[in-house]
Amino acid sequence: MSAVNPSAAAPQAQQSQQLTPQQQEALKRLHTAATQLEGVFLDMLFSAMRETVPKESIFGKQSMAEETFGQMLDEQRSQAVAKSGSFGIARVLEQQLRSTVLADAARESKTQVQRELEP
Repeated sequence: MSAVNPSAAAPQAQQSQQLTPQQQEALKRLHTAATQLEGVFLDMLFSAMRETVPKESIFGKQSMAEETFGQMLDEQRSQAVAKSGSFGIARVLEQQLRSTVLADAARESKTQVQRELEP
């Protein structure tokens, strides 16, 4: 178990206070877009994993309803995992794109993110 270092959190808090409202909005949109991208990637990963499972079992052939349910379940799981941040893909994307987004915050803060993740 690791201890939280309060002095390590202070520079990040100071940095967020120094950001303009446009920059804060741009970073919020970057976070949303990166999380959505992670969700899409995980959905594709789960779908590929599901294709490796045999369609027939001791109970017979899988029905269309079961396939549809499995796809819907994969989508919900991928969104939940993406929101939890446990894979870390969104975090890495945010770290790499942060300086670019902050440099053009006026435009980036107005960029529309089409689909919000459900709370």
